[in-house]
Amino acid sequence: MKFLFLYGRKNKWAFLISFIFIAIYSLQVFVNHYCFRTFALDLGVFTNALYDYGHLQWNDATVFKYYPENLLSDHFDLYLILFSPLSYLFGQYTLLIIQISAVVIGAFGVYHYLQFKFENQRLSLLGMLNFYLFFGVFAALSFDYHSNVVAAMIAPWLFYLIAKRQFGKFACLLVFMMIAKETISIWCFFICLGLIIEYRKEKTMLIYLSIFAFISLAYFLVTIKVIMPHLASSGQYDHFKYAVLGTDLNSAIQNSVSHPWQTIRNLFVNHLENENLDWVKTEFYAMALLSGLYCLFFRPAFLVMLISPICIKMFNDDPTKWSIDCHYSVEFASIITIGAFTFIGNLKREKIKLVLPFLICAGSLFASFKLSDHNIYYHDYNRVRIYHEHHYNRSYDLGEVHAAFKLIPDTAIVCAQSPMLPHLAYRDNCYQIPFVKNAEYIVGSKSEPTCYPISEQEFLKLLSDSLATNRWKAVVNDTNITILKRIK
Repeated sequence: MKFLFLYGRKNKWAFLISFIFIAIYSLQVFVNHYCFRTFALDLGVFTNALYDYGHLQWNDATVFKYYPENLLSDHFDLYLILFSPLSYLFGQYTLLIIQISAVVIGAFGVYHYLQFKFENQRLSLLGMLNFYLFFGVFAALSFDYHSNVVAAMIAPWLFYLIAKRQFGKFACLLVFMMIAKETISIWCFFICLGLIIEYRKEKTMLIYLSIFAFISLAYFLVTIKVIMPHLASSGQYDHFKYAVLGTDLNSAIQNSVSHPWQTIRNLFVNHLENENLDWVKTEFYAMALLSGLYCLFFRPAFLVMLISPICIKMFNDDPTKWSIDCHYSVEFASIITIGAFTFIGNLKREKIKLVLPFLICAGSLFASFKLSDHNIYYHDYNRVRIYHEHHYNRSYDLGEVHAAFKLIPDTAIVCAQSPMLPHLAYRDNCYQIPFVKNAEYIVGSKSEPTCYPISEQEFLKLLSDSLATNRWKAVVNDTNITILKRIK
């Protein structure tokens, strides 16, 4: 306690900024969850996995798959196993709490790295502020929980540890970062590659960083080539969704080498046959530039670190991933912030050094406000608009829905509508509608428009057809909430 008191006293401004953003993020995250703006995919799936791992059993992914399959075949995410004991304390809120906490830890990583490198309190605090303001952080927190967000918050500490030449701690943290998700390990490879360029004049650093880069690349290849195909019923890695590059990793590399200019062009232009998507990638690059990306052109080592995130984002078949929404931009927060403020810290002209951090923070603030209104690729703006009354309510009685959940036993098998499922997922078995299977309860709201993966009409028909049989009876059935119980 004495250490925390002394640390807080020494870094009081960093703590003050952090407390402000914890409050802002909490208004975003927990209000979204209460208002049913979290979903079966992915918070519901991951919360159910926490329950299974916490009870020493594998998760079978039946929340969103009809036939059981090890969840690790979908994403090789070991964080959920490590975090599962915390679910005994925080239940359905566990991952949301972890995600906010991780962002704060990441912000302090930025702060301490800049303090160590430049011994400039103002620069360090503004770097921390820019990290908190970054649109990719707000977008990630507005959309459920994802382990790549937690992993991205480790990156600033890698910079700090390598700057201090603490290779053992760096290695441990790098491994911890890699196990978040299979694609994080290839990002770690490019981070190490960028650091090799940064520290190219130091032989010892080159040796260690080359070893770390090799380990990262090897882990990535073994995971997607051996482990995940072995766990998947398809016998292959199921998340290679980059048709513009090829059918698998090997063909993607071959096509990229054979057609380099077309490959580079596809990073910037719409490669799908839908003209409404023409400016989605442009919007992302514009917001990234406003948030400090332009500074990285003077420190190209940091651009190297973005090769993996930008390729995974922009070559994807899903245009949502191109956009500034969801958790698909969070990796850029640490690299752009640290790269930009490292560039500023090394400037000789004091006037530019004084003004540029404020300009970057202002740009990040603008980009985050842009996230909440009139994006080219539409998303639910109420997930982000904590300053608007619509963020705090819905078109139906939220209190009645939450009260009705108490009528469902904690041990019951539940099939629920996507926005309802995260609130009911901390149990042994639960399924997303329409996978009723052996469920004892069906839960949904006729006033809730989100019915993924089926249409609203199909959802309403499922409820009415179930009631029309003699196998289900209504526990509650009104416009706010419908709970059907199986008649044994």
